[in-house]
Amino acid sequence: MLKDNGPLLFINTVSTHVKEVPHQKIFDSRTQKVQNIKTKSKLGFLEERKLNNIIEMYQKNRPVLCNIICEEKEIIGIPFKKNDCKLFIKTSEENIEEIYLNNITDIVIIRF
Repeated sequence: MLKDNGPLLFINTVSTHVKEVPHQKIFDSRTQKVQNIKTKSKLGFLEERKLNNIIEMYQKNRPVLCNIICEEKEIIGIPFKKNDCKLFIKTSEENIEEIYLNNITDIVIIRF
């Protein structure tokens, strides 16, 4: 004999394809993953934090000389600014290099 516990609730779900839009986060409850389309940086959390600390030191008038290792080349200079996708490095008094954050594989501090 079945007990009547009241009305039953049925939930219908819909799967739709969503176009990728820059600066939009996609939440997929089926996979429990969050995908950030904005930038897919290869920098891990510790490297990102390290880079932010180096830039903060520059802003406090304590530049840090680094070797920025990229996929194609190595750049020796002082990182001084970062935006969502690029890092700006002073290689000499008048030269400034711009590299994409996605291309950085390692950051080695040479001198404080």
